[in-house]
Amino acid sequence: MSMLLLRLSAQDLLTLNSRRRMVPHLAARWRQFRGTDASLSERTAWAESLVELAKDLIAAGRGNVEMIVECGATVDEPENPSDQRLIDVVLAGHHPETHRPSFQLVELK
Repeated sequence: MSMLLLRLSAQDLLTLNSRRRMVPHLAARWRQFRGTDASLSERTAWAESLVELAKDLIAAGRGNVEMIVECGATVDEPENPSDQRLIDVVLAGHHPETHRPSFQLVELK
């Protein structure tokens, strides 16, 4: 099973966060896929960097851009699930000028 923890628009992500449900949801999904608890640094990145990214998208008028969080980099299953390479966030939407599908990979820091 390929890993994907969350798929929401930037606006919906901030709403989930304001209800204090985002990090617990991500942590529960992490445990389901990885079989271990998410580290404190992982949780901190979600609580800080992910929220800041969503705020920046909204400030830029892109609150409807989808944020696909912690997803597997390939569809191939690794032999050891802890070896799975993850993309922190994939931003998915439409280019504002061409209206064609647009994607951006983001590494949270």
